Amino acid sequence: MAKKPPSVLIVDDEPLARSRLKALCERTGLFGETELANGGRQAVEKIKRRQPDIILLDVDMPDLSGLRVAEFCQGLDRMPEVIFTTAHSTYAVQAFRLEATDYLLKPVKESLLREAVERAIANRSRSYVDPQPHSTQRLWVQDGTGVLQLIVSDIEWVEAERDYMRLHLHGRSYLVHQSMRSLESQLPSSLFVRIHRSIIVRRDCIAEVRRKGRKRYVITRDGGQLPIGPRYADRINATAQTGRLGGSETVIE
Repeated sequence: MAKKPPSVLIVDDEPLARSRLKALCERTGLFGETELANGGRQAVEKIKRRQPDIILLDVDMPDLSGLRVAEFCQGLDRMPEVIFTTAHSTYAVQAFRLEATDYLLKPVKESLLREAVERAIANRSRSYVDPQPHSTQRLWVQDGTGVLQLIVSDIEWVEAERDYMRLHLHGRSYLVHQSMRSLESQLPSSLFVRIHRSIIVRRDCIAEVRRKGRKRYVITRDGGQLPIGPRYADRINATAQTGRLGGSETVIE
């Protein structure tokens, strides 16, 4: 029996934006039932009634912001996957802390939407087969003295080193003989986000996003600086045009 395609709720206060997103969703062929909401308050009511699998959520809406809608979703027993779709880059860090699957800047590209939706579908599939809380999920890694068991939520960031992955946590690091794709599939996207072809960061370790010229960086809470790859810029916080994050200066001197 074929698996039922996920339902989607498109939330945006602009009619043209809703129509365009609906057309993009139809072109992907990934969705089943599609609902529309013209603002945050209507979205909350439809979420209560319809319990959508995935929400495409604008941020800046006059009645109730998308961030508030996402906060409401966190209190649900069956939390939907949230993909922010917005013209503003300044809310990316808040979005990731609210466990958003992705953060796409308008005009949304079909290829990026498809990638985000496929990730959201994979997340939901994993949540049904592996209900283990993130705080207790573990990884086995080979250390110089043997095999260690690491708690996933303790990992701060990960970087690729040729055929290995280096896991950073609590001032120490461990090398794992594993591919980026394989390791990424084991790290819950509600906790981690990929910012570069060779870097994954735990969401709550991101203090801000800065830019220097055309390059963008994540600044971690301990003051570290990690590069953002061009193809991941929309997902993280594409501040190339404004150079600001949440009203604070983010340009690296």
